[in-house]
Amino acid sequence: MKIEIHNFGPIHRFDCDLDKDLHLIVGENNIGKSYAITLVYLLLKSLIESGEDFDWDQFRKRQEVMRKDLFGKVSLTTGEEVDISVSLGNSLTDILEDVFLNKFRNYFGGTYNSIDSVINKSSGEEPQVRLLLDEIEVHIGVAEGVFAVKNLVVRKAIKVIFQEKDKPFRLETDKITIYCDKEDYKNLETRFSVLSAFLYHEVLKEVLSKIRSIHYLPASRSGLYQALSAFGQIVAELSKSRAFLKSRIELPGISIPLSDYFLELSEIDPNRKNPENTPIATIAEEIEENILHGKVEFDGRTKKLFYTPDGMALRLDIDATSSMVSELSPIVAFLRHILTQSAKRQRSISSLPPTTLPEGISPKALIFIEEPEAHLHPENQVKLMSAFADLVNTDVKIIITSHSNYLFNKLNNLILEKKVAIESIQASILKPSAMGSEAIALETDKLGILNENFIGVAEELHEEKVDLIHKMNADA
Repeated sequence: MKIEIHNFGPIHRFDCDLDKDLHLIVGENNIGKSYAITLVYLLLKSLIESGEDFDWDQFRKRQEVMRKDLFGKVSLTTGEEVDISVSLGNSLTDILEDVFLNKFRNYFGGTYNSIDSVINKSSGEEPQVRLLLDEIEVHIGVAEGVFAVKNLVVRKAIKVIFQEKDKPFRLETDKITIYCDKEDYKNLETRFSVLSAFLYHEVLKEVLSKIRSIHYLPASRSGLYQALSAFGQIVAELSKSRAFLKSRIELPGISIPLSDYFLELSEIDPNRKNPENTPIATIAEEIEENILHGKVEFDGRTKKLFYTPDGMALRLDIDATSSMVSELSPIVAFLRHILTQSAKRQRSISSLPPTTLPEGISPKALIFIEEPEAHLHPENQVKLMSAFADLVNTDVKIIITSHSNYLFNKLNNLILEKKVAIESIQASILKPSAMGSEAIALETDKLGILNENFIGVAEELHEEKVDLIHKMNADA
């Protein structure tokens, strides 16, 4: 699955290939990196929850209107082939509008308030999103001030052939054929509904077969955590009554990714037994041992993180620790308590019409991390990049935005060491243009990623130094 973003905030064009496991996004400040990953997060959150909340009974009711449209296009001539791709596309559009897009509109509104706040001022054009999936292509644009499905393309032709006796569906590379008794209207209705559900399920399955959960770790993790800690006890009380709540808890006035970040941390249950000796838990311990030099724990009573330095009888509130510790501790907590919880290992799609995930496919957790290098000495930045590579080689996908030359160069060394597969990486740089920032793919091969972000500044500094030395020698 690929997501293309056009004219969103400062961005003119950005794309994200979710088949990749490690994404590195670089570029100048204030060029749209956070806009890009926030929108990808909101889209995926909406798609994943659409799979969880699918209601088969409601789906059947949605098909009633489509059946009238369908019978205006079919023929009763035995053996004649009729294309109903447009009708099916309309059906899928209605489903996506009712389920997925309603969620996305709510999450977008909770983050950006209105479309006007993300209009591309450089191009003057409205935001557009394209979802490129195996079975369909969805174009999302703006209609009457809200996001709407502007166009939906079903990649296979959908045909109906009327004959004397029914036959099963015929699935081909470029076509799906429905065989139906010419006098059995009810059977055609049923098959149309089943096929609509099948294709909708294929869309959700393409996402859920790759991604089991998503998690957003924003920039300034420690400051946000401290500012939001006042909500901790409120969330704890709400969580006790979660069974009686009809909707998910959200923090008003806070963007959805930031709200999710804090809620996931505050809802950690330290008494829940997490799987031991898992690769993710081991990586969390290695970050503690090699970078933090201490242990991170979550207090279930106070709903706060604490840090215990190695060899010292201290238990420090994260507020009282160094900036390095307070920035990394939420990452460790996510790895240990959230990503390793067996309850979050698989997003269920059992409520959907029956199909199975592709054999051998294991969905992965996806973490969005803004500026993981914040407050870290270069030595620790390098160690953290190694930990990210280890995560990618387990069952985790990572999307990173960064300004760190050290993270970049360490990733190149990991590629040279063959510790990260080239085909698993998407590296891109956002560059300014007259129409807004453009995401440009950075060439990646066995020698690493082409440096188009940091090398220019390094060369300028070197040339400046040489000029100053020449001037100093001339004045001597």
